[in-house]
Amino acid sequence: MNQCDRIKLILQENKLKQKQLASELGVTESYISKLLKDPDIHLSQSLATLIEEKYGYNAEWVLNGSEPKLRQISKNKGLSELHQKALSQLEKMNDEQIKAILAFINSLDDVEKSFSADSKTGE
Repeated sequence: MNQCDRIKLILQENKLKQKQLASELGVTESYISKLLKDPDIHLSQSLATLIEEKYGYNAEWVLNGSEPKLRQISKNKGLSELHQKALSQLEKMNDEQIKAILAFINSLDDVEKSFSADSKTGE
């Protein structure tokens, strides 16, 4: 997988358009287009670091494909890629969004307890 493929994957996994990525990285849309087409154009370390900060992809993976793909944000090294991606998304959220996520998680716990209680009573 070359750098073009990795940029395409970042766009795909984050459901981004080239214009959105360009805007968030502070570059032109034509530059993103060139990155997607020309494997001889190489990102700078600072742009790869910005991608890491904004999207959670390890800068070294963005630049040269070195694993791990996602930045390790947890001390638990056994986390799956999906868990790491979820944590990366949480890092980007504001306090109100985090409160909503926590409320949702708590509601899942309540539903699970409800099912456990129902199975014990035979309902």
